[in-house]
Amino acid sequence: MNTTIADADGYWRRYYHERFQFGQGTEDLVATLRTVPPVERWVDLGCGSESLLWAIALRATRLVAVDADPHRLVLLRQMAGTHRLRGVYRTALELCEHPDPHTAWATRRASLHATIVADCLTGDPVADPRLPERGFDLVTQIGLLGLCRTPEHFAACFTSLRRLLAPGGWAVGANWVPARSTGRVPLTADLYQAAADRAGLRLHQLGEVPISGDADFTALWIYVGRSL
Repeated sequence: MNTTIADADGYWRRYYHERFQFGQGTEDLVATLRTVPPVERWVDLGCGSESLLWAIALRATRLVAVDADPHRLVLLRQMAGTHRLRGVYRTALELCEHPDPHTAWATRRASLHATIVADCLTGDPVADPRLPERGFDLVTQIGLLGLCRTPEHFAACFTSLRRLLAPGGWAVGANWVPARSTGRVPLTADLYQAAADRAGLRLHQLGEVPISGDADFTALWIYVGRSL
């Protein structure tokens, strides 16, 4: 089951409600997402309630958001329905240097095409009949693969992720390193590279960003890859 350290509402209030929390890797992830070329179809796996925050940094026309927790998807749809720019989202728009923040926000809200309840850690999303399409131009996972239990589990999920991509499609991911042992797979460069090689994904960027000010996490791994 795709779980986080907190319930959906508590997690959203802690990290993504009003104030943008610098120093925890979010600004690094936003900067990385800005490097992705414009895409038509984007799927965000294990999306939680934050897909539209990442959408601010992207140029994607059509978003499909997938998560195991229906309530997180409710929060996401509520965000898509609001015109008000909350602090976190306003700061992200400033970081991305959008000349017209309100138009940029309206465009991102309108890009949410579908939300799907599915657990991407226990099944193959390619085989899930609830996913309306395949051959995505961009697949993201923010925090999902960091919940894997073993290297084999990580590699299998990485391969499933890549299978959703069109040839030449982009994959971007980020996973936080927990401060305490939690039964999750230890994240290393070798783990990512082995999983990418097995999946048929060429990594263009892979790095670990130290973070501060969070008792639960110590670093953030970020990667950018492209389907072979």
